[in-house]
Amino acid sequence: MKREILCKKCGSEVRARHPNGSKYPGEGIKFVDGFALFGGMICDHCAEPISEGEECTAFSIWADRAPYYEWEHEYIKVKEVENE
Repeated sequence: MKREILCKKCGSEVRARHPNGSKYPGEGIKFVDGFALFGGMICDHCAEPISEGEECTAFSIWADRAPYYEWEHEYIKVKEVENE
């Protein structure tokens, strides 16, 4: 499983490249938006610092042979999603 923390800008750009999830059978993609739990993190795409409380995105890619597991809560406070 690949795990990345992305700044707000890179999170939007990567999400735009995967509008329909994975295009490969047996592969999954997940984005989780939230706020950095601590400072000193660095965006895995542009290497810009991410400060505590700053908006960011946790990005995961996994295959069936290495399944997804929740990890985001260790790095970000997940944004609450309002029901429509």
